[in-house]
Amino acid sequence: MRGVAPAVVLLLGAALAPVAVLEDGERDALRAAPARARVVPPADLPSSATPTAHTSTRPARAAAVERLLQERARAVVERDRRAFLATVDPSAGALVARQAASFDALAEVPLGSWDYVLEPGTGSPPDDRLDRRYGQGSWWGPTVTLRYAIAGFDERPVVVDQHLTFVLRDGRWLLGADDDFAAQGRVTPRAIWDRGPVVAVRAGGVLVLGHPGQRGLLGQVAALTAAAVPRVTAGWGSWRERVVVLVPADAQELAGLLGSDADLSRIAAMATAELRGGEGEYDPAGDRVLVNPETFVGLGEVGRQVVLTHEVTHVATRRASGPAVPGWLAEGFADLVGYTGVDLPLSVTAADLASEVRAGRTPPALPVDADFEGGSPRLSQAYQEAWLAVRLLDERSGRAALLRFYRAVGARRGVPSATAVEDALRAELGTTTAALTADWRASLSRRFA
Repeated sequence: MRGVAPAVVLLLGAALAPVAVLEDGERDALRAAPARARVVPPADLPSSATPTAHTSTRPARAAAVERLLQERARAVVERDRRAFLATVDPSAGALVARQAASFDALAEVPLGSWDYVLEPGTGSPPDDRLDRRYGQGSWWGPTVTLRYAIAGFDERPVVVDQHLTFVLRDGRWLLGADDDFAAQGRVTPRAIWDRGPVVAVRAGGVLVLGHPGQRGLLGQVAALTAAAVPRVTAGWGSWRERVVVLVPADAQELAGLLGSDADLSRIAAMATAELRGGEGEYDPAGDRVLVNPETFVGLGEVGRQVVLTHEVTHVATRRASGPAVPGWLAEGFADLVGYTGVDLPLSVTAADLASEVRAGRTPPALPVDADFEGGSPRLSQAYQEAWLAVRLLDERSGRAALLRFYRAVGARRGVPSATAVEDALRAELGTTTAALTADWRASLSRRFA
């Protein structure tokens, strides 16, 4: 994790494969858009966070805001509601109400740490609108990051950029707003506890966070996720076996948690993580599985178990899934584990691909990452192709060799994905991309004859 240099939250390996279910409608419901990684290295502070004459560094102001942030962090950790709300401008009624609700919603979240980092030499550029609202010289919008960890689950803190306004009131700096810069695209992310009361349900090494009206669903998700953990360990090998699952109220809330405006109505679940670092760095944190209740509840029992096993596989493989791992390998392996033990024919689990192959349209090449994007016209087929490619490697070379191949690709830095895959295929499996593609195409023809 990097410090406070600007970066973005990254979503890695977050797609849902179309999974095996008993009804065609259920299979269709699982065709989902993946949230692929976008690596954004640290950079110099953007113009919106560059010191200006209007916001030049003022040690006294910075020290006061730093103390305020420390008070807020201490109040959260010590569960001191009065002290927490005392850091908020009392004249900002809507903000006070939101802050109080968020504080209360954290009650069942097992926080291991919570603190803020202030970049004192930063600030927003002059803004007549905010000058009129707060008074010239009476507001400040520095770079602030929130760092928090869920006890027993997060190995390192999650880092969240906060776009806050601090205001001077009666000689004291207070939090005045958290949405003044949204119009400029600087939106303060709102966690699940910022969106309503939160309850926690545990099952083994699984923590599920959702809203009070969902207790039945949360218990079911916790049980299915806990059941997925040993399945993933059997398929992948040793990992931490700790999973945090978020169950938002609906697809709209899911989109808000992801910071996405895409149509997520067909997504049943996805796995996400945060990456921060420069070129060649890979240090994921804050693994989460997110469930879309509107789609998830429409699945059969088999579909729900496969979905959650698929996503838990992404959590288990996260640190080995470096930037060189292509979508076909990450998603194909997650499906390989997810489908293990599922007794359904390929005519169900790979129906779309089977139909194409039987019609004489065998895919010419392994799917590329763009094929896993939500707008891809062959999204379902991309997952089926990836699964059957990885399944072929597993059948021919064995699980140990497949895992060595996966880890070898994931360990490469600073090379194109195609190069990493080619090198690892030769070194670990004694084949090439061209040979694998030819063998895979031939296997599709045999499977779907």
